[in-house]
Amino acid sequence: MTLLIRHIAESFRRPDHWLYAAWLDVITRYRKTVLGLFWIFFPTIVYIWGLGAFLGAIQGTDMRPFLAHIGFGFVIFRLISTIFMEAGSSFAAYQSYIYEGNLRLTDFLLRPMFRALVHFAFAVPLLVIVLVGDGKVVPLLGLLWAIAGLAVVLINLFFYGILIGLVGARFPDINDFLGSVMLAVFLITPIIWLAESAPADSLQGQLMRANPFHHMLAVVREPVLGNPVEPVTYIYMGVMTVVGFVLAMMLYGRLAKRVPTWL
Repeated sequence: MTLLIRHIAESFRRPDHWLYAAWLDVITRYRKTVLGLFWIFFPTIVYIWGLGAFLGAIQGTDMRPFLAHIGFGFVIFRLISTIFMEAGSSFAAYQSYIYEGNLRLTDFLLRPMFRALVHFAFAVPLLVIVLVGDGKVVPLLGLLWAIAGLAVVLINLFFYGILIGLVGARFPDINDFLGSVMLAVFLITPIIWLAESAPADSLQGQLMRANPFHHMLAVVREPVLGNPVEPVTYIYMGVMTVVGFVLAMMLYGRLAKRVPTWL
């Protein structure tokens, strides 16, 4: 059994080090605010019915399906980008615990991942409202495909989060780099614009389809909205998963013990 697999198994046997701690992070953050946990809903509300309505009016698109498109796009992209951004500093943030001898680094990545999932779960009722407003009946098969797609996305986020965490432990500047990259990726990912506007034979379409965030978004959003998923998306996700798994296994086994000295 490789070191990473063993640490993952131990982390799930002892979830108190990340599962309960992540939930406490969410509760304590909003405990002293007037609106409490309502603030978790606020960014999604503003983005869907504020920015979404504004952009939909400018682009002259049918407002109801566009709000569903932008709502799912924002919530899923926020999940992905939050995990990647926090992965870069995930080990440094828990430096004291690592110095105490806790070298099961998977705990320190699963904690921000679950925290991001809590925010994602709170946004789901708002997405249901958007779907009801669109008047669409979500097909059961599409919902199952979306759940399977989300599971694959989370697996990829974990493996690539491990890689980003190792790089971030060695090179703390990775966070500034990721911040700039995420802003650019947000603009070339079909979140505030429709993928149909970038045909496959155009330069824009080729750039969009080379963007892994587009595929991670599409594999979850499109089945729920009843839209077809391009075969290239499933191929892309399969290759990403295999590559991420192999790299994470190899590098974690070789570099995890060096993290305390890098920090």
